[in-house]
Amino acid sequence: MKYILIVPFFLSCTIIFSQKISIKHFNEYNIEKLQPLISYLNSEIQKNYKEKDKAVKYDNLFRVSMAAQNYDTALSQLDSVRSVYRKSNPIISYAMGTQYEIYINAQKNKDSHKNFQEKYKEEFLKKYESLPIKTQIILPRYFNGDTEKTKKEILATLKNDFEKKDSVDLKKALQLCRSYNSYITGPTFDIAKNYLKELDSRNFEVKDSLLINNEISIRVVLNKKIASPESTILVNSIYPDAEDANDQKVQASYGYHSVYIYPRGKYTSNAAIEPFEHEQEDINKVIDWVIKQPWSNGKVGMIGGSYLGFSQWAAAKNIHPALKTIIPQASVGIGVVDFPMNNNIFASYSLRWINYVTNNKMLDAGFKDEDQWNSVFKKWYEGGEAFNKLDSIAGKKNIIFQRWLKHPAFDSYWQKMIPYKKEYSNINIPVLTITGYYDSDQLGALYYFRNHYKYNKNANHYLIIGPYDHSGAQGYIKNNLKGYTIDSEANMDIANITMEWFDYILKGKLKPAFLKDKINYQVMGTNKWKSTSSIDNFDKNKLKFYITSQHQLSPAKDRDKDFTPLTVDLKDRTNADELFKQKDNVLDSKIYSPDAVVFSSKPFEKPVEFTGNFVGNLKLSVNKKDVDVYMKLYEKTKEDKYFLLSTYYGRASYAKSSEKRKLLCENKETSITVTNNEFVSKKMEKGSKLVLVLGAIKNPLMQINYGTGKDVSEETIKDAAVPMEIKFYNNSFIEIPISLN
Repeated sequence: MKYILIVPFFLSCTIIFSQKISIKHFNEYNIEKLQPLISYLNSEIQKNYKEKDKAVKYDNLFRVSMAAQNYDTALSQLDSVRSVYRKSNPIISYAMGTQYEIYINAQKNKDSHKNFQEKYKEEFLKKYESLPIKTQIILPRYFNGDTEKTKKEILATLKNDFEKKDSVDLKKALQLCRSYNSYITGPTFDIAKNYLKELDSRNFEVKDSLLINNEISIRVVLNKKIASPESTILVNSIYPDAEDANDQKVQASYGYHSVYIYPRGKYTSNAAIEPFEHEQEDINKVIDWVIKQPWSNGKVGMIGGSYLGFSQWAAAKNIHPALKTIIPQASVGIGVVDFPMNNNIFASYSLRWINYVTNNKMLDAGFKDEDQWNSVFKKWYEGGEAFNKLDSIAGKKNIIFQRWLKHPAFDSYWQKMIPYKKEYSNINIPVLTITGYYDSDQLGALYYFRNHYKYNKNANHYLIIGPYDHSGAQGYIKNNLKGYTIDSEANMDIANITMEWFDYILKGKLKPAFLKDKINYQVMGTNKWKSTSSIDNFDKNKLKFYITSQHQLSPAKDRDKDFTPLTVDLKDRTNADELFKQKDNVLDSKIYSPDAVVFSSKPFEKPVEFTGNFVGNLKLSVNKKDVDVYMKLYEKTKEDKYFLLSTYYGRASYAKSSEKRKLLCENKETSITVTNNEFVSKKMEKGSKLVLVLGAIKNPLMQINYGTGKDVSEETIKDAAVPMEIKFYNNSFIEIPISLN
C-alpha cells in the first residue's frame, strides 16, 4: 500500500547524465548576475539532453528555456508536457505550468517593467477565467514555493559544482536552471494565492476541523451553487494534507457536497492513532451526522484509493442505510492478501508506513527518505536479527508494528476490520472497483470483488482493470509504466468515469458508457478494451505446463519422476545492495532470479491472449518445517525482452488456509496450491516463450522464514546453520488462462 503524492511537475530527472558542459569562460557566480550563465547552459542542455519519457523531457526543457528567457520556446515545450496528460487527466493537464505561463505572458507585455504587478493580475485573471472550474480549484497547489530556500540551494550548487570548475555535469546544470527559474518566479506566488482565495470563496464554503464524538476529525466543503439538499461524497483518509480541501472542491464542482474524514488521532483529533481498527464504526457515526445536516438529502457515496479504498469495505461490513454506493480503488486487503503481509509474509515496508501515519497528527516527512529506510532494512538483513526487532533498529519500538506481528494469520483481529464471509451477502449497494495489473494492492481489490460475488450471487459490482500501478488505479496514469509504454486506449480519464458513476447512482443519470459489462479489462498489446459478465469466465480455457528437470515448461508431464534442486544459504547476506537496485520493471532486457531456478517453454506457434490469474500446484519437499516461495511469470519476446506478467509470494505453511498455520514435514513431499497472484491481460505474440522463475524468499524487504516452525518474526540468523534444501518435483505444474475470442 502506497500513499499517493500528487505533484504537479517532475522534481528530478529519471536518467543519469554523463555529459559534461564546459564553463571555463565563466567566473561570475553572483546570484543576481546569473542570466548569461543560464542562457549559455540552456543552449548546451537543449542540444545534449536525452530522455525517453516525454513528460519528463519537455518539463525539464520548458523550465530551462524559461529561465533563459526564451519565452516562446518555453510555452511550446510546456504545451508538449500538457499533451501527455490531456486525455488521461485533462484537469491536471490544463493546470500544469499555469504559474509559469502567467509569469511569461506578464513579462512578454512591453509595459510589464512599468507596473509588473498590474500586468500580472491582468494575465492571471485572463488565464483563470479560461480554465474549467475543476482546474481552477486545484490551482493553489501550483503556486507553492520557498524563495529563500531555493536561493540557498542555488548558492550551495554554485559553490560546490561551479566555482573554480572547468566543467559541470549536465544534470547539475539542469538542476541549476530549474532552481533559478523557481527563484525568479517564486515572488509572484503569494500574489496569485491572494487572488485565488478571493475567487474561490464565490463557489465554495469550507467548514474545517469539525469533530464528531470528540474523536473523529472532518472537513466539509459545500457547493454554494446548490440551492436544495443534495448528495454527499464521503472520503475516509488517514493522510491529512493541505491540498485535501481542493480535492473536495473538485468533487463538489460536479454538483455534490464533500466530506473528508480523518481517522481517530489524525488532524484535529486527540485520540490514539490505530490504523484500520475503527473505520467500520466511525464512518457510520459520520454518516449519521451528515444526513442530519440541512444541506444533505440523505444519500452518501464513498470513493478513494489504497487505505481510502479499504475504508469503504470497512464501512460496508455494517452498511449504513444512507450509503448508496462505493468506488474502492486499489483497495488494501488488510491482513489477508497484500498488506501488511502478502499471503502471510510480512513486508518491511509495513513499519515504514506505520511511522508515516502514526508519528504525528499529519504525516511524517521521513517516509520519503527511501535511502534512510533502505539502510534500516539493510542493517536488519545483514545483522540477522529477528524481524520483530526491525522497529528498534529503526530507532524506537512501535506498538502498532508489534501488535500486527502478533497476528501472522488472517485471524479475528483482521477479520473484524472488513467484511468476512457471509457478511458480503448483506452488501446490496452498487460497487465500482478499480485496480491495475501492477497495483501493489490488486490482490486486495480482487479479494473483495471475488468474495462479494461468492457470497452474494446478485451483487451489482463492476470492475475496471488495466495496465496501471497503485497511483494509476487512482487516476494518475503513467504513459510509461516501468519500461512499458501502455496502449493509448488505456490512457483514459478515470476520474471522469467515477463521477459519472456517482451521477448514475445518486442522481439517476445514465450508466457510464465505458462500462460495457461487469468486468472491463484492457488487453495489453492490442490497444483494446474487452468486457465480460463474470471473472470466472477467464478460467474456462487454460494451458498447462509442467516443470522438468531440464528447466523446461512442458505441456506433457515427464514419465519418470524427478526433481529440480535448489539450495538457499540463509546465512549469506552479501547481496543486500544488489537487491535494493532491482526495480521489477514491467519490460526489461534481463531478469533477476536470486535463490531461484528458471524454467522456459518452447516458442508459441501463434499469438496467445493471457487473461486472468495463473494457478499452480507445486510439489516440493524441503529439509525444514516451512518455506516462503516466490514465482514470477514472464513473456520472453522474440526480441529477448522480458515482460512481467504476474508475481506470487506465499508461505507454505499457510497454503491451505490463510487463517491457520500447518507446518511441513521435513523432507517429505507436500503440495502447495498457488493462488492470489496478479490478474493480467496481455497478448503474447507468436514466437514468445513463457518463463517461470521459482525460488525461495531471502530479501531485506520481506520477512525471512528460516523454517524452524517458530513464529517467523522471532527467528534469527542463528536458525540458518543448515542451508535450505528444496526439491521441486516434475509433477508440479502451472496453468495460464487464455482467451479464445
